[in-house]
Amino acid sequence: MPKPIYDIGQICELDKWETFINGQPFDIFKRLREEAPIYWHEESLDFEPGFWALTKHEDIVRVSKDPMTFSSAVGGHLMSMGDPEVVDPSAVAAIIGNMIGMDPPDHQVYRKMVAPSFTPKAIRSLEIDMRAKVRELLENVEGKGEFNFVTEIAEQLPLWVLCEMMGIPESERPKIRDLVNNLTDASIQQDPNNSFQIWVNYLELFKMGRDMIEERRKNPTDDLMSVVANTKIEGSELPPELLDGFFLLMVIAGNETTRNTLTGGLMALTENPEEREKLLNEPSLISNATDEMLRWVTSVIYFRRTATKDTKIRGQNIKAGDKVVMWYGSANRDEDVFTDGHLFRVERENAKKHLAFGAGEHLCLGNRLGHMQIRVLFEELLSRYPNIHYVAEPTRIPSNFLAGISELKVNL
Repeated sequence: MPKPIYDIGQICELDKWETFINGQPFDIFKRLREEAPIYWHEESLDFEPGFWALTKHEDIVRVSKDPMTFSSAVGGHLMSMGDPEVVDPSAVAAIIGNMIGMDPPDHQVYRKMVAPSFTPKAIRSLEIDMRAKVRELLENVEGKGEFNFVTEIAEQLPLWVLCEMMGIPESERPKIRDLVNNLTDASIQQDPNNSFQIWVNYLELFKMGRDMIEERRKNPTDDLMSVVANTKIEGSELPPELLDGFFLLMVIAGNETTRNTLTGGLMALTENPEEREKLLNEPSLISNATDEMLRWVTSVIYFRRTATKDTKIRGQNIKAGDKVVMWYGSANRDEDVFTDGHLFRVERENAKKHLAFGAGEHLCLGNRLGHMQIRVLFEELLSRYPNIHYVAEPTRIPSNFLAGISELKVNL
């Protein structure tokens, strides 16, 4: 490891989910931006060497746009893949073998495969049915009094959208929800006693995906799974580990991130009643407010890259093979980009500069779809229940990767 030029000692434990038990540690991120914008972070796991933590918006954009120097394929996008002696090889292959874990030119080849389903025209075509689903969800909670916003609304909408696009039958949707919740809870993931059950969860999810692929090859339809099932690269069907990775990516990236932003967005409006009032008086602001919610919540907390050659960031030497971890929650409150970034402001002029969807080659393919779901939900929600607010502290999903909430009690 090269000598750190910003040497402030070990001031945090960003590799532990316990640090995030009450939400993202924005106070730590602020100190790092000010005192050590590229910071050498030791890791608590004996088999991990440590990583360079990036907390500035500018640096994260630079790394995101230079995949030849900072690779997603070498080592994967997670800080750690777990203890190599106990980790499930099929899960590792699926995590590394999806589009998030690819570099050019492979990344463009596979991204192009599913891109037609995410064009602006394709996304716009979903809005009428999506709005009808939102109204159905809101009607179902009328008169309920106090209820869990996550289970009744926030997780229902993205799961419905995802399953509609992929052609997943109604009967399988609760199972997907439960498996995904278990696979994103770090307190479950990092407990050695759960290693067998985690392996079982992955296998169940992969089996579900492979069964669907087999069915779509026999009886193709117009859904996204049929596209993937019947795509051939250089004359060959996609390998099983890549199919597993695609299914894993869709059910987590396409579900968890939107769910968490919907929940966090409602929390922001409850905590900032003057901002809610602006949206009630001028609903046309909701689209910009959606970007502000994405910035404010930053559902995906970090992604990792691995240096492919010796390089420098802010004068700091980085050696080939070093891990570089980009902290999006910090970038989205960077004072050099967002004035008063610690405040939630629905009229923020540059809210679209957020990195909640990443940047560069790996800009989230579903960014328009996610944005539309959030916008439509809040257009309908504030129109029907303008006073909805949360009434108890949220129950957070323990994780330093996803800013998730499992329970948010609200009242209409």
